[in-house]
Amino acid sequence: MSQEWRLTVWGVRGSAPRSAPDCLEFGGCTTCLSLECGEELVILDAGSGLSSMGQGFIHKKQFKRLHILLSHLHLDHILGLPCFPPFFDPEMEIHLYGSKGFRQNLELLMAPPYWPVGFHDFKARVTFHELNPGDGFSLEILKGEFLKGYTMQGNHPGGSLLYRLEAAGKSLTYALDCEMDEKTFHQLAEFSRGTCLLIWDAGFSPEHLRPGWGHSTWHQGIALRLAAQAKIALMMHYDWSYSDTFLRCQEQKARQQDPASRFAKEGMVITL
Repeated sequence: MSQEWRLTVWGVRGSAPRSAPDCLEFGGCTTCLSLECGEELVILDAGSGLSSMGQGFIHKKQFKRLHILLSHLHLDHILGLPCFPPFFDPEMEIHLYGSKGFRQNLELLMAPPYWPVGFHDFKARVTFHELNPGDGFSLEILKGEFLKGYTMQGNHPGGSLLYRLEAAGKSLTYALDCEMDEKTFHQLAEFSRGTCLLIWDAGFSPEHLRPGWGHSTWHQGIALRLAAQAKIALMMHYDWSYSDTFLRCQEQKARQQDPASRFAKEGMVITL
């Protein structure tokens, strides 16, 4: 398969969106990325950045089938679902992936009294795929060409799913909302071995790390990239309070330690 992968960043924050003049460079929406791969669009988490993506991008690109991979159901990762326009398009086919039992929990949340409409009101064809950590899945991205998906349990309060996507020599590992410890480090180094792009939870700066909160640092992400021999590490899921000035400083420090590490900004496009 000769087609390149095109990853677009739509949201970079964790915990809550941030709307302020001092977050215009890196962005203020919560976690969401899109991966154009062959004829398919794979969406990684559905934070508030999903709403921005849904405003014209999908129809402009003429996608009629979407795959949304949810790491977990904490609000910052699903904020964009209620206002996602493709749900109301009768020509759209949307596949949602998440941990075992996520369908029931998501249907309870996206319904009165929390929201005026629910999945039964959507005109798109919506299919749920429930996964256990270690499960795999497959998507046909071109005729006879398949994207293979793999999952791993993340170290996060309430649990999270980490994803690895592979096809024709390209690979991506999505590892947000995961707190690093020795066991997790070794498991993740194997899970992400040789990946082209490691998307990592840099929720805290090294001096602000809060053990037990389920997040990590860019410093730990660099160590993981090196151990896994990943080509690029993309840091994101920044604490909502971090300003552009602070993140710019952290990025500079990280790049000095590891030139192959980058900090995500909304609107950033990475091709693989």
